[in-house]
Amino acid sequence: MTTERTPRRRRRDPLAEALSIGRAHPTAQYRVDLRTGEWWWSDEMYLLHGLAPGSVAPTAALLASHKHPDDRDAVLREIAMLRTTGRPFSCSHRIVDARGRTRTVTVTGQGRRDASGAVVEVVGLVVDSTAAHEDALRREVTRQVAVGLADRAVVDQAKGVLMATHGLDSDGALDLLVVHASESSRRLPDVAHELLDALSVAGGLGEDAKDRADACLAALEPGSVSRVGGAQLFRRKGAAAG
Repeated sequence: MTTERTPRRRRRDPLAEALSIGRAHPTAQYRVDLRTGEWWWSDEMYLLHGLAPGSVAPTAALLASHKHPDDRDAVLREIAMLRTTGRPFSCSHRIVDARGRTRTVTVTGQGRRDASGAVVEVVGLVVDSTAAHEDALRREVTRQVAVGLADRAVVDQAKGVLMATHGLDSDGALDLLVVHASESSRRLPDVAHELLDALSVAGGLGEDAKDRADACLAALEPGSVSRVGGAQLFRRKGAAAG
């Protein structure tokens, strides 16, 4: 009898996930001999920096000159530590190519030792992660917009409830929600959610909806309903009646 072997689960690659696996990411190679200070760049490394392959001799100074000013010191510290310890590292930062374009790159590197154990060479990869970074930024912006629209919708619903139950106009209903949100240290959309949930549990709008709405808001901050009622609620009612 034969038995089927369960396929081994592939290990997750954090670097691949961070770079949105499935997309093509230009990858360059570099190498530096710490004994002579001589650098070697692959053709892709030149292109990544906006240079024609072999057009200039790669040096530490050339590499540093292309680091984004805000990221330069942190990256150079990582490289200095690598030259001393030889331990593998990976970091993301920005570079500015010869044409003035800013790119986001992910750099990996590790040291190689001689027979005595001294770090004599550093080798690594530079991955152009600009597209992945921009995709992630677009996704975050989209998420924030979606959250903003959802928050706006629930606040508008709560305003409508207060307008119907308290005889307020749109600004008055919003004022009432804002005061309770401020005094209870809650976000305005969260107060709106609690108000709508409380009314929904009690069966929605009805003859006692106003009392239930007041009770919900009062539970957020004791005494706030009566104070706001005197300062704003009845003032607006009186203005409407006049």
